[in-house]
Amino acid sequence: MKKHLLLWLLCLLPFALSAQVVDTVAQEADSEQTQPYRYVNASALTLRALPSASALALAKIDGASRVTVLTDRPDGWTKVQINEHLGYVKSEYLVEQQQDVTAESVDWSLVEAAGGADYTNVSAVEVRAALPQASAARPAVRRAAPRASAGPKVYICNNGRTEVYHSSESCSAMNRCTYATKVASTSEARGLGLRECMKCY
Repeated sequence: MKKHLLLWLLCLLPFALSAQVVDTVAQEADSEQTQPYRYVNASALTLRALPSASALALAKIDGASRVTVLTDRPDGWTKVQINEHLGYVKSEYLVEQQQDVTAESVDWSLVEAAGGADYTNVSAVEVRAALPQASAARPAVRRAAPRASAGPKVYICNNGRTEVYHSSESCSAMNRCTYATKVASTSEARGLGLRECMKCY
């Protein structure tokens, strides 16, 4: 009796296993059909690396393209995947059905020719290196060249205490001057009450 029962169970085993395999395949097919998709309701939508408008742009998704929704976030961003691209888009630009897309710039003939409800068109965004920021250090201030004066040039140590003017900047008395040199005419220097340097003249 036990042998007959065992033999009968062994005969049913292949049918039970095949039924389980069919059930698993059916569940996978159902999960693919219930995979949440949304459609881009904009002329183009930027896919970003993080849920922020200032985050790095990864790709541009064309209007009416189908995206796979991975996570709906409460902050107004949705994590999506389209082809090999994975990132975040603004939730307000996604609609449940492709026929709900109202963006005017969508080329519907192209959408229909390229797959209809399965249409996806995405292009990677060229990542540009950030431009170097201007240096915080102030640029070196160049001293303005003194204006030429009428008459012969003379050189004055602009320390506010000098009593003489010089015929040359290479005068040994001028070499001791640590202030800016003022260039003037002889008449201007005399008008300031200065006299000739004994070493130069």
